[in-house]
Amino acid sequence: MIDSDKVKAQAKQIMDEFIGALGRIPDAGSGFGAERREQSREPSEACFPEFRERMFRNAPRKNQDFVLMEKKKW
Repeated sequence: MIDSDKVKAQAKQIMDEFIGALGRIPDAGSGFGAERREQSREPSEACFPEFRERMFRNAPRKNQDFVLMEKKKW
């Protein structure tokens, strides 16, 4: 049988060691991710109206310029 207090103590030790290791990593700077001056792709204006038309044609419920969605309940 597993002692839950022992498991909690081990988990806390692992988390403390992990947080300590993260603290030793030098800060890479203020930004996160990549900054680009130019976009790598251009939106295709030629196919957008056809795509929009197809999406609205396939949508079971719509209201003017919006497709009405149903929120999933788990």
